[in-house]
Amino acid sequence: MPRYFIDAAVGSLRDRDDDGVVALDDTSAHEIAVATLHDLARIATAEGREAPLSVVVRTETGERLCTVSMTISTEWSRARGSAAGRVLEQVA
Repeated sequence: MPRYFIDAAVGSLRDRDDDGVVALDDTSAHEIAVATLHDLARIATAEGREAPLSVVVRTETGERLCTVSMTISTEWSRARGSAAGRVLEQVA
């Protein structure tokens, strides 16, 4: 089975996947990317600010297979502490 690399970005923070993950095919790799984006969104909403999120899937040869992205924001009704800078560490 082929190996895919799932690179993640939250705002200007980037995490390049150097290990990769084995997946059945391109569709399975896309599903992994969507699940990763979901995890990023869940964590990023705790920050209470708009955050562009993206996940890039690369093949074993380094070719970009797909990019899955979205922008998410949360508006808290009261002041709250921030988790800034920890988003990528929590999903890595």
